[in-house]
Amino acid sequence: MTYMQALLGFAVLAGAMAMVPGLDMVMTMNEAIHYGRRNGIMAGFGIQCGVLVWAVAASLGLAALISAFPLAYDIIRVIGGMYLFYLAWSMSGMSDWAKRKLGIATKQTEMQPREAADDSTASTESVARSMIAPTSRPSLFSSWWRGFLTDFFNPKIGVFYIAVIPQFLVSGVGNLQMGLSLGLIHAIEGGVILTVVACAAATFSAKLTSSRGKSILSIVTGGVMALLGGATILDVVRSHTA
Repeated sequence: MTYMQALLGFAVLAGAMAMVPGLDMVMTMNEAIHYGRRNGIMAGFGIQCGVLVWAVAASLGLAALISAFPLAYDIIRVIGGMYLFYLAWSMSGMSDWAKRKLGIATKQTEMQPREAADDSTASTESVARSMIAPTSRPSLFSSWWRGFLTDFFNPKIGVFYIAVIPQFLVSGVGNLQMGLSLGLIHAIEGGVILTVVACAAATFSAKLTSSRGKSILSIVTGGVMALLGGATILDVVRSHTA
């Protein structure tokens, strides 16, 4: 297999994988829906940076390292599952709700009973609004960082590169060069797809004026993350108890 044949073959495989809905798309959609198109695109860019890390690591012998120290990979997977639970908590809007609830409760204890009664309705409405949309948009770097961590702790990406990259290494071509080449191909293909997803999600969010609809969307997104996190940790536990 020549260098160009390896690149073309991997491009077909990586392109097909990039189009399959999964954790990366959910993350990109969430950022775009709640924070805007640019944040969604930056999350997608962070995800592709994570792809590059996995590609280079796999080409430099990550598979052999994991075979020698399988516990290390299991630790990464468990951390990934816990991170997904954290994302689920954040995406569902419950973390913002809890902060607002705590803040409002503290403030109300300092108020006079009559003032607290007069402001109770307004406070409840404020909490409801905070569950639907954040009061401030996070920085683009924050979205990039969340995207990067999401991909880095994504066991599907890890398994894909550990299993596939060694099959595309070409004799006479350095492993680092090969890993970067394959990773860039996947990153470009995935970047294009996730950019389209981010733009479509941001457009959809702009047209979704119902506060109830956005709240349901947040809960569903968080639920997907929680399920993926639970499945990841359960798979690790089963592998050690089987």
